[in-house]
Amino acid sequence: MLLDWLKNPGATRGIHLAGDDGAWHFTSYAQLAADTRRIANQLRARGAGRGQVVSLILDDPYRFVSSFMGTLLAGAVPAPLAPAAALRGTDRYVAHLGRVFNTANPCLVLTEDDHAGLVAPALKEAGCESAEVVCPGDLADPDGRYDTMPGIDRRDEELALLQFTSGSTGNPKGVRVTWGSFGANVEAIRRWLRWTDEDSFASWLPLHHDMGLIGGMVMPVTTGTDVWLMRPNQFLRSPLRWLECFGRRGVTLTTSPSFGYAYTARRVSPEQVDGMDFSRWRVAILGAERIDPVGVADFSALLGPHGFSVRTLVGAYGLAETTVAASGVPAGRGSVLAKIDAAELRDGEPVPVSGRGVLGEDRVGGNGWLTGCGVAVHGSELSVVDADGAELPEGHFGEIRLDGRSLAAGYLLGPGEVRPFGPDGLHTGDAGFIDNGELYVVGRIGESVKVRGTSLYAEDVEAELNELRHLGGSVECAVAFGTTEEAGHVVVFAEGRITPDWLSAARDRVAAQTFGALDVTVLRGSRGSISRTSSGKPRRRTMWERLLRPGTGPDWTVEFGSLPTAAKA
Repeated sequence: MLLDWLKNPGATRGIHLAGDDGAWHFTSYAQLAADTRRIANQLRARGAGRGQVVSLILDDPYRFVSSFMGTLLAGAVPAPLAPAAALRGTDRYVAHLGRVFNTANPCLVLTEDDHAGLVAPALKEAGCESAEVVCPGDLADPDGRYDTMPGIDRRDEELALLQFTSGSTGNPKGVRVTWGSFGANVEAIRRWLRWTDEDSFASWLPLHHDMGLIGGMVMPVTTGTDVWLMRPNQFLRSPLRWLECFGRRGVTLTTSPSFGYAYTARRVSPEQVDGMDFSRWRVAILGAERIDPVGVADFSALLGPHGFSVRTLVGAYGLAETTVAASGVPAGRGSVLAKIDAAELRDGEPVPVSGRGVLGEDRVGGNGWLTGCGVAVHGSELSVVDADGAELPEGHFGEIRLDGRSLAAGYLLGPGEVRPFGPDGLHTGDAGFIDNGELYVVGRIGESVKVRGTSLYAEDVEAELNELRHLGGSVECAVAFGTTEEAGHVVVFAEGRITPDWLSAARDRVAAQTFGALDVTVLRGSRGSISRTSSGKPRRRTMWERLLRPGTGPDWTVEFGSLPTAAKA
C-alpha cells in the first residue's frame, strides 16, 4: 500500500513547495516517482539494503520526500531526524545526534552539505565511523541507469520506519514501526477523514516529526493528493500564506497543533482574508498538544464570515508509538468541549464534568476545559486503566492504554536492544478519561505533581497563564514541578517581555492552582530560552534539571520567588 503510488504516478498532481521568493514550485508525482526509483537503486548500490537503517537529516522538503520514499523502496529503514535549526545549540545538537546514532547504528546518513560537518563528529562519538555520509545531490543519475523499480517483498512484521521520540519527557527512543502497523495506520487515517480523490492537503509541520511525516507527507503522496508544503519558519513569517492555500486554492485538509491556529488568529487581520472562501475546507486536525479553546475560537471568528465552519475542527490524539493516529473526532462532526474540576480528579474514580461546549464556537479557556479527541481509529483499541492496570468504566480517570494494528513493535533502546510493549498493549503515560464514548486527555503523568492528594498537570497551569495575554508583554511560558527533595516547588519559565501586571497576575494564578501549597518562582529569559523538542513541546523535565545545575543552560533572571535549594548551591 505504501508504495503502490509508484505504479501509476500522476503527471498533473504532486507537491507544491513554498519558495522563499513567495512563489510555489510544483513537482509532479511522476517526477517524484522517477527520483524515488533512482535514489532507491543508488542506496542499494551503496550497501543500504534490507532492514538497514538510513538516517535522514534534511531541511529541504523535496529532498526529504524523495529520500524517504527512496529508502522505503530500497528495503532499508528510514530514520528521520531533526535538522540543526530545530534544536538550538551546536554542541547540544551534536551530542543529541550522537545518542541517536548510537541507538540506530545507521549504515548511511542522508544529509545536506551544511549538516555534514555536524554529522561526522556525532557518528564518531557514537562509534559509527563506518556509516557513509551522503548528500542526496550526490545520488544524481544523468544516464538513467537507475530508473528501474527494485523488487523486494516486504512482510508485515518487518521494520519499515524508525521514529525517534521527540524527547519531551526523557532521552529519545527509537519507535519500531513495522510495515504492517505503518500500512494499517495509513488506511485508518483514510477511513477516519473520509479521504477522497477530490481532496488536497497543506502543511507547515516539520517532516521529520510523526505528525508532519505521516499526516503532512505520507498521506498525500500515497493517495496521489495534491499537497502544499511550507517550512515551519515560512509559516511563522507568514501564516497568511498558509491560509491562502485554503481560501484561494480550495485546499480541503490540514493538521496542526493548536498553536498554529491561535498563532494565525493573532498574526492575520480580518482585512487580509477579505475575498477568500474557506467553504471547501473540511478537515482541520488539532493534535500534538493541549488544545487552546480560546485561540481556536479566535481562529474560527476570523474565518467564519468567509465560509469556515466549526465542524471542520477535528480534535485528535496520537503518538509515534501508534505510527501517528490513535483517536480522532469523525470528520465533519465538530469537536466538543468538557469542563472538569482538576482538583477533584482521583485515580480510578469518576470524573465530574461541570460544563459542555463546542470547539471554535465557545471562547472558554483556562484550567479545566478539555477538547474531545474522538474515538479509536479503525483497527485500534483504546481504554483507560487504573494504577494497577485494570480497565476502568467510562467516565473514570486513569492512564490511557492503546493496542491494535497500528501499534508499533516496541522501542529500540540501543544497538540490538529492543523493548517490546507489554502483552496488554502500550501504557502511554498520558492521563485521561472517556466521556460519551470520546477520549479526553488531561496531561502527562510524568509532568504532574500531587498537591493535597490531587494530581496537578503542568499543562493546566500553562493554560491559566495563556489567559493573561491581555495584560501586555509578549510572554511564552513553560511550567515545571519539582520532584523528590524539591517536590514542594513550581517554577514558571517565561521568555519574552514581562509587564508588572502580567507578573502579578501570573504569580496569583499559579498560587491559586497549587492551593498555596508550593513555593512559586517566576524566571525570565530571552526569546529562545525555553528548551523544546523538535516538535515544539516544552522539555519541562530537562529545564528543571538544568536549573538545578547552574551553567548548563540559558541564563534566567528571578522575577518572583527564589530558586530551588539545589540551584543555589
